[in-house]
Amino acid sequence: MPGYLRNLKPWPPSHNLIVNGLRATWIIVVLWYEVCTFDHVLHDCEWPDIRQPDAPNTRIARVLVVADPQIADHRSYPNRNFLMKALGQFIIDLNLRRSWHSTINRMQPHAVVFLGDLMDNGRATMSNSEYNAYAARFFDIFNLRDLSIPTFFLPGNHDLGLGEEFSFSLEAATRYTSHFGPLNHKTTIGNHTVLFINAIGLVEEDVVRADRGYSYDNWPAVAGGSVEFVKRFSGHEHASPIVLFTHIPLARPFDAHCGPLRERGTIRQGHGLGYQNTLSNEASQFLLRSLGPSLIFSGDDHDYCEYSHPLPFPSASGSTAAREITVKSFSMAMGIHRPGFQLLSLISRVPVMETLTQLPNSPPSLLDTPCFLPDQLGIYLNIYLPFILLSVLSLLAFNAHRTLAGGKTHTHRQPGVSPRPKHSERSPSRTNNDHELYQRSLGQSVSEDSDEDSMLPLPVTKPAGPVYSSKFRGRSSSSWVFYLPGRRRRISLSLPCSKANRRVHEVGLLRGFFSDMVGVAWPPLLAFCIAAWCTTHV
Repeated sequence: MPGYLRNLKPWPPSHNLIVNGLRATWIIVVLWYEVCTFDHVLHDCEWPDIRQPDAPNTRIARVLVVADPQIADHRSYPNRNFLMKALGQFIIDLNLRRSWHSTINRMQPHAVVFLGDLMDNGRATMSNSEYNAYAARFFDIFNLRDLSIPTFFLPGNHDLGLGEEFSFSLEAATRYTSHFGPLNHKTTIGNHTVLFINAIGLVEEDVVRADRGYSYDNWPAVAGGSVEFVKRFSGHEHASPIVLFTHIPLARPFDAHCGPLRERGTIRQGHGLGYQNTLSNEASQFLLRSLGPSLIFSGDDHDYCEYSHPLPFPSASGSTAAREITVKSFSMAMGIHRPGFQLLSLISRVPVMETLTQLPNSPPSLLDTPCFLPDQLGIYLNIYLPFILLSVLSLLAFNAHRTLAGGKTHTHRQPGVSPRPKHSERSPSRTNNDHELYQRSLGQSVSEDSDEDSMLPLPVTKPAGPVYSSKFRGRSSSSWVFYLPGRRRRISLSLPCSKANRRVHEVGLLRGFFSDMVGVAWPPLLAFCIAAWCTTHV
């Protein structure tokens, strides 16, 4: 075998190999999961109209639908301490920024719709300045000030508050409209009529109506409310297909199935403090009968659901059922593994002369598809956390091995240093010289044959201090050297598990371990910060 192969030491690996190997691995992991994974996950996300055959004289409007971002604040997690609140808010905001940056850059929609619950505590009692800062954070995360894309908002129960609760601000509705627009409104996108219904106001008005025993036909609608808005709209003929956006899903049978894309359970009727899972049966039928929507989008549930509501009469698109899509939450903090959003393509056909009015493309004129974002919480728990533990154990094992190996080297003779001679090896001349020096210090003559001199006891030599031995880890000894008549004597006291000796080894282990931890951690942390900045600004 060649000599250089015999000198190789496969184990343990060198210190530089361990530290630099962990650094490189961590940097690769961070760059993949903080940058590349978003583009990788969204690679297969395409607008649904792309899969349709090309048709002449068509116009396509592409709408990005986002539900329940629920920007967190210091009230969102009341049981956490200040540090955990700040850390949680930072991680959630960063994830929202990355998700939005990747989504908007890849999809490049013509319009954006937010399905409510914009802020987690927009309904809470707070000062105007605090609310303004809260709303400004929302616009900053989604970079809406710099985008020239038409954006439409819908109020949710976390924006306005549902029901009567002392913690809900009486100014919530006014604050919402001043920052995000009207509660009920309609617009036209791609020759399709788009309605935005304030489901929160509809639920509250529906409760009062039911308590007073009115039907929707003879109910005197509240001025400016959701019922009045729907009745006023339904009083006119509408030839174009209607797309309905509502924060709260419509009622459905108890055992209604949501489809294979839902992560867990289904949507069932129920209510509690500040929320209601679905609209009532009467309110749902009122919307279906009055509007006859071709497609419905809802939020609030946070998970995906698809259900078809039978219509009392065919819609403008000719359908006898209205599909309702409950869009996944865009946030990683809403109790689902994969956040998401919905893509809506509105297709219209135009005559040869482009100045004429567009007509709905039939069939189909409405196409939609869901898209899912990375499982960020799963990345933290299933990737980062195990790798952190592996890194810690690797560095701890390496430093423990290094400390043990360093302790054993003290037991070997150091090169170039002669050992202390034992008593049996002590030369006669050295003994005689020591005795002569002692006699001269007393002013006596030196004589080898003097019996009297040989009987005088030599003074005990002052020890320079305890001499510690590291022959065995966890043990040390203290030695005292002195002279009795003509002979050098040593007394050694073994001190098992000496505190001083143990402290030396412990400090060496911990200091090396923490030094290596810092050395391994700072490059991936720097890469994390750079990646966070790049994915939200570039």
